[in-house]
Amino acid sequence: MRGMNTIFLVRTQREVWRGVVGITLVCVVAATSAVVLSVWMVTGSLRMALVFMPAAVLIPLAIAPPVSWFAMSIVRLLTQTIERVDAYVRLDTLTGVLTRAVLLDQVREALPRGGCFLMIDADHFKTINDTHGHTVGDEALKRIAEVLRRTAPVDALIGRLGGEEFGIFLPGRREAEAAATADALCRAMRDQGRAVAGHDLAITISLGGAEHQAGDTLEATMRRADIALYHAKRAGRDRIHIAAATETMPALRIRSNFAPA
Repeated sequence: MRGMNTIFLVRTQREVWRGVVGITLVCVVAATSAVVLSVWMVTGSLRMALVFMPAAVLIPLAIAPPVSWFAMSIVRLLTQTIERVDAYVRLDTLTGVLTRAVLLDQVREALPRGGCFLMIDADHFKTINDTHGHTVGDEALKRIAEVLRRTAPVDALIGRLGGEEFGIFLPGRREAEAAATADALCRAMRDQGRAVAGHDLAITISLGGAEHQAGDTLEATMRRADIALYHAKRAGRDRIHIAAATETMPALRIRSNFAPA
């Protein structure tokens, strides 16, 4: 969307410049004709009329720069406003990742290429809120989102599904690649979630993943990932569970998060 806004700005600036140049030329012709004609009619001398031609040309040229600057300022202000509104609609205001609605829309667009959906949930998050307060809880959510952004592949779609739950779609990835990414996310969270906002929180996350199957809906894939997440929680948290690609209601293949680094 930011790219679209940039294209809008460039095209609009081009049109503004064309308009300014066109108006300036029209003004030059009109002013020159009016001055020359008026002086000629008053003095009856064409030579005298031509003496005033440079002044007639300079007036529109002097007006054009401030008009151009004002027009460009309006265009830039409009584009900045569009980008702010766009960011507010697209991004979760607390964590900076995609909102649930935008995430799912973008995942649906990417589904024809296949991929894997990961459901991520912060372990014992209620305890963090109850012990340290919601302000620290908000900082914990920001840290989780930051770790997800830093660790996930550059083409991953990352969003907040609600509360302390996040979703990541890995376009074109197979089950083994999703498992490797999930392992990396758990390790990174364990390393970078120890201290947050001056508090020893030791944040960990649990992940459930499922590879999208041709013919399935996004909702079906997310249900499988959610079941996987449930089993990860049940197995002790700070774990990942990846649903086998051939299973609809999977007896999940369990991967421990405590493998040696």
